Parts: sequence; C-alpha cells; structure tokens
Amino acid sequence: MMLFLLFLQTFEQNMHLSKEIKIGLLVAATLVIFFPGFYFLKGANVFSNDREYYCYYPNVEGLQNSANVQIDGLNVGHVARISLAGSHGVKVIIAIDKTIPIPVGSVANLASFDLLGTKLIKLELGKGPGILKKGEQLQTAVEGGVMDNVSAELTPRLRELKSTIIALDTALAGINDVVGDENQKELSAAIRNINATSQNLVTLTSAISKESGTITSIIHNANSVTGNLAKENDTVKQILSNVNSATRQLANAPIQKTLADLQKTSSELQAIINKINTNQGSLGMLINDKDVYNNLNNSLHSMSSLMEDIQAHPKKYINVTVFGKKGN
Repeated sequence: MMLFLLFLQTFEQNMHLSKEIKIGLLVAATLVIFFPGFYFLKGANVFSNDREYYCYYPNVEGLQNSANVQIDGLNVGHVARISLAGSHGVKVIIAIDKTIPIPVGSVANLASFDLLGTKLIKLELGKGPGILKKGEQLQTAVEGGVMDNVSAELTPRLRELKSTIIALDTALAGINDVVGDENQKELSAAIRNINATSQNLVTLTSAISKESGTITSIIHNANSVTGNLAKENDTVKQILSNVNSATRQLANAPIQKTLADLQKTSSELQAIINKINTNQGSLGMLINDKDVYNNLNNSLHSMSSLMEDIQAHPKKYINVTVFGKKGN
C-alpha cells in the first residue's frame, strides 16, 4: 500500500490528475490488494496451482476452512471448501501442493489437532498402483482424538461404577433392614468389648515390656540349659546306649519260657484248689466236711482239757520211782 502511494505521488508529479481519478485509482488498488490478502489469510493462495481433491464425511466434527492437511506431520495443503452434500453427508474439498503425488488408495483421516478439539486432515498415502488425478475422490476415515479415546475408556468404567454404587446401595439398605435397633445395641456393646480388649492388650504389652529384663534372663537361662545339654551330649548318648542295651537284653530274655512255667504252675495250683473244693484229700475234707471239722474241734477241746488236768495233777499221770520204791 505504501508502495502504491509513492507510485501515485510520483505519477501525480509528472501528470496532473483530478481528485476523482485519484480516488478511483486508490479504491481499485485497495480491492486488488484486499482480495488476495483475504484468501491468503483463509489459507488459499490465489496464485497457486494446488491440486484439489474431494471426499465425504458423515460428520466433520468442527472442521474449519483453511484447516491443515498433513502427511506424516508435515503441512502439504489445506481445506479449500466445506459444504453439505445431502445423503453423502458433508463434502470437503482439499487443496494439496501439486508437487506431491497422491497414490491411489490414499485415505483422508479426520483427526484432532489438539485437546481443544481443533480438527485437521491426515493423509495416509496408499500403495497404488497409479496416481490420483486432480478432482478425484479420496477415501475417508475418522480418527479418534485424545478426548475421544479418554471418553471411550471412561464410559464403560463409569457404567461399572454406577452398577457398583447401585449394588452397594442395595446392600446397605438390606443391612439397615437386618440391623435393627436391638442389633445396633448389641453391635455397640461388641465394639465396646473390642475396645476393652484392645485396652487390655495394651496393658499386657506394657507389663511385658516392663518385665523384658526378666524375660531376657529366662531366655538366657534357657540358652544356658541348652548349652549344657549340648556339652553333655556324650553322656546323653551313653545313657541312651545303656537303655538300648537293656532293651535288647530284655528282648532276648526267655520271657516265653517263663510265661509257660508260670502258666503251668497256675494250672497245678488251680487243680489243687479244685480238689480242695471237691472234698478230695484230707485238706479238702477238713475244709468242706463239717463233721470232720466238728470232730477235730472236739479232739482239740479234749486235748486242751487233758493238758489242763495234767498241769493241775501231774502226779496222777506221772509215776517217779526212787530206789525201787513206788509211790502211791
């Protein structure tokens, strides 16, 4: 604009122009400069020969005119126009640098540019064969952005959380129904008992801590006893050897013969007892026959009377002869 004003001033000095002509020239120059500048700011180059291609999307999700078109992160073009296409959805025309060939099978991915939702088109070049001509259609795809991926991850988790909260609420309602006033009192009493038990444990722990010296002494004594046992290991082994020897001797003793002799003696004693019980022999008759017992008792009684009479009148039963004389 400054260059145009300098040119107009120089031209006026050389040629005398009317005021109307000057104003007309200024308006024309302004229009000539404004329109290319306007389209340049929109991302379109009026003087460029970019190749245009078109594609269809069911929803452009906020894609704007002049949005960037990238290949591997490099800007190679821009969105030229966006318009509704009826049953096809939205028609997008993109302009790409004519020096960049677009193979057949290339895909125009509608993607997010940042977290604010700004959209761009990422070209994923195909493998051909052949190169797309100017004005041909591109295949399309929609690529989820960061927020879309986060939303896709969070939505099922939120559903699960909602289900969990509902289940927890149902469980709490059931617990409230089961735990009435009486049960709540019992629970409170149980909690108080637990607190009392905890306090007792604290007291016991404190007492044990105070007696730690005694406990240490007991452990030391136990270690001493263990050490003494280890020192007397040979003696213990000798005692065990003696016990083992005595056990072997006992095992080798004629226990069976002794038991057989004992059994024989027991049988003989049983035979004698049987004879006594059946009035066989003098001892059996003495024990079992009452008449024998009475006769023996009478005999003993008579003998006792005789002994008493002999002691009382010895001369009656004993005659002593002195010098051939016989006493009366």
